[in-house]
Amino acid sequence: MKTLRDLGMLWVLIGLIAWWEGLNQPGLPQDGDALLHAYRALEMTRMWRAGILYPRWAPDLAGGVGYPLFMFHAPLFPWSVAALSVGLGLSIERAMKSTLMIATLAGSLGTYLLARRWRLSPAAAMTAGLAFGYMPFQLQQGNYPQYLAITLLPWLLISIDGALRNGGFVRRWFFALTVALLGFSHNLTAWMGYLLAFSYVLFLGVAIGFNKKRLGKMLIAFALGLGMALPYLGPSIIEIPWVHLERARTGVYEITHHFRSLSQLLQLPPIRDERWGNRPLNLTIGLHQALLALPSLAWGLPWRRRTLRVEAIWGWLVGLTLIFLMTPASRLIWMLLPALSYLQFPWRWLGPMGMIAALLIAFSIETVKPSIRWPAAFTASLLLILGTLGFVYDGGSRVPFTQVTLMDLHRYEREQLYPGLTATGELFPKWVEGWPEPIPEVLEAYARGEEPNRLDRTMLPPQATVRILHLAPLDQSWEIHVPFRTPIRFGVLGYPGWAITVDGQPAPMWVEARTGWLWSEIPAGTHHIRLWFPGRWAWRFFDGLAIGLWLGWPILAIFRRCRIQHVASVMRRERIRGHRSQMPPWGGLGAALLFLLAIGLRLPYRLWMITRVPLDRPPGVDLAIQTDFEGRIRLVGYEIDRWVVSPGETVRLTLWWRPLVDLDEDAHVYVHGIPADQPFSHIQAFQSDHVHPGDLPTRRWDPEKHYRDDHVLQIPPDISPGPYRIRVGLYGGPAGQRWHAGSPEADGVDLPRVLIVRRAVRNLPSAVSFGGLLQLNGVEWSTGGQAGESIKLWLSWRVLRSLNSNYTLFVHLVSKEGRLAAQQDRLQLTSMWPVGEDVPLRVELPAPPPGRYRVRLGWYLWPSMEHLLVQTPSGDNPGWELPFDLKVDQ
Repeated sequence: MKTLRDLGMLWVLIGLIAWWEGLNQPGLPQDGDALLHAYRALEMTRMWRAGILYPRWAPDLAGGVGYPLFMFHAPLFPWSVAALSVGLGLSIERAMKSTLMIATLAGSLGTYLLARRWRLSPAAAMTAGLAFGYMPFQLQQGNYPQYLAITLLPWLLISIDGALRNGGFVRRWFFALTVALLGFSHNLTAWMGYLLAFSYVLFLGVAIGFNKKRLGKMLIAFALGLGMALPYLGPSIIEIPWVHLERARTGVYEITHHFRSLSQLLQLPPIRDERWGNRPLNLTIGLHQALLALPSLAWGLPWRRRTLRVEAIWGWLVGLTLIFLMTPASRLIWMLLPALSYLQFPWRWLGPMGMIAALLIAFSIETVKPSIRWPAAFTASLLLILGTLGFVYDGGSRVPFTQVTLMDLHRYEREQLYPGLTATGELFPKWVEGWPEPIPEVLEAYARGEEPNRLDRTMLPPQATVRILHLAPLDQSWEIHVPFRTPIRFGVLGYPGWAITVDGQPAPMWVEARTGWLWSEIPAGTHHIRLWFPGRWAWRFFDGLAIGLWLGWPILAIFRRCRIQHVASVMRRERIRGHRSQMPPWGGLGAALLFLLAIGLRLPYRLWMITRVPLDRPPGVDLAIQTDFEGRIRLVGYEIDRWVVSPGETVRLTLWWRPLVDLDEDAHVYVHGIPADQPFSHIQAFQSDHVHPGDLPTRRWDPEKHYRDDHVLQIPPDISPGPYRIRVGLYGGPAGQRWHAGSPEADGVDLPRVLIVRRAVRNLPSAVSFGGLLQLNGVEWSTGGQAGESIKLWLSWRVLRSLNSNYTLFVHLVSKEGRLAAQQDRLQLTSMWPVGEDVPLRVELPAPPPGRYRVRLGWYLWPSMEHLLVQTPSGDNPGWELPFDLKVDQ
């Protein structure tokens, strides 16, 4: 079994094939932030092609007015995409997917090697690597820089473990390198990783004993690693006062809105494609991963001193702490430590938690007897893959990203309301209000595929002449002649780092209030004007210091005679001795063969396809009202929590929609409650309107998915009891026109049942059946009244069997002489009445003359006049009289 032991990393690679298959579907997913980061990478690639490797200012963003995106968003992921695109000629889409594949492989192999360094068997280490690769939190997110950062965490712990246990210059250099790369990848995940590293140093130091000299050198290496990442970490901190970063921590981004309950953290990820387009993020550790990690407790129980493992104890302590920080129970800690609010979402700890869970699963496999360890490892690995099928494969339509332009970027910003490719425009300079409109000439240049001219000629006097000398993204110059001293405006937002020179000398600059445009002034005559972005001296200091540190390590290595041979000898000493397997050969080989067949025959994909939900069949939804609105959006079905309510209560209604085409406008949803005992009425008794159904603009809907739209119907306390139609429709356009539902005459559709607002009605001594279909249970009336007053009755009806027709209720007031004194005939939507529920109806008759009257009532069909008969002692009658007379006084 030596082959299996030595090829554990190969099995990790084979196990990741299913994930790579899902990743390599053509195009990029419309959901999440995938397109957002693709356009950011497009901007970075465009700057690389212009010779600018680190563009802190992104001139093409925010519609072309510019944006300091890469000042605050880590550059490593877009750098990687740009390097593959520019260096190898790959499209942005292919370069992104290649970067993600490399990152995933690096993270999984890093977890494998960390488990091996902890003296775990190859089988256990392989399971850890695949558990990391199929981490639910990683698979469903489109925040690719954060994804990249999480894959560096295992290497950070490997470098710490080596530097603490063994020491040495090479190991400390590796530690500093991982600290720097983590800093360049994603700042929030980097700080979480640094805290994780600190806890590991502290715990391991206590366990193996602190070596003060070695620990001191490690702290120096950590500081040097931070210094190597200063070009990004430094400006991202000191530039905070210049932008609206507070927008990213308030409103929906306020941290207390994003805690997760323990049940949410431990829920099972979806294993099939439910075609749910606006499904909330399934932010979970994964129930299957949590259960697989449980047996690892055996390595940390205090009464098992012989098998006690420091790493397992550390994993459980850190894991439980991270779970606590993600639940509402930790609210006080977040309030006491305001700096934590920059994380935005407590669930970001799921990234480090995923690595911890993967390592604990490895300890669980290690508890299995050596004779069956490999079969257990392959079984667990297959469960890890199958447990996340709904994330691995994306069933929606995807957006091709092979030939995109800056105009596509601008269109995406506008349609998705992402100014500067951020959610709230939080990186606009402090003095900018709203989203400034770019200069028309700039947009025209983008449309032609040319470098835009940032000089606003409309602000120059008519006599002025301009000759372009140089146009580059962040460096432009002109020869300008003006007859008198003239202010000039540039099509960029003012921000520290811009410089303007007139004939080589610095010129005065100021910023236009509210819009943020950059202005300067030139004297009369002909002058050479230059607009460029050299940055601030602090940025250049950070850059120079970091370059010195990056170059200093190899120079120091040379002086210390740390040659390649020495590095190789260190790596040889780092070789980890695995456990010898005691299992019979057929066990490991059989399990390996079955695992290989499952991957080779695409078992995960086939299972996902078998369980895939049909497009117009959301699970658990009533599909009785499938209606197309103008051939563009289909109402697929609905869910309602109840059909009978009391005044003042609420009803939860969920509508399921599906776009039939790619929509170019936003549609809005209305839900109206209309009295059903007046079928031709349009009076709204209650309503719920959603400007963006499902909290997602319809122009972002995918025709290959359906969307859930939740409504809360508030029933007014003073509403009249009775049946109410629930009418659903769409409207849109500048005038809010209603969309036709199925036919030009219909502008909405009613739910197939009515909502009953209950009222207690005095019961009759015995119920009266009308044709065995409708039953009169109760009546309230006045036995005496005054002349000139109308007669008011409350009737309580119950449907005994489902009705296919709408019957007309008649109520007649008959005098002692048998003359008809008053009547009311009203069509009722009895086909929509729920079976077995009491339906209160209010009947009001015109005021009759004084005297005694009998009340006769019944049901008939129009126009056939077929009545529902009532059984009486004298035979079947088309109507029934109340057992008491009604007296009207003078």
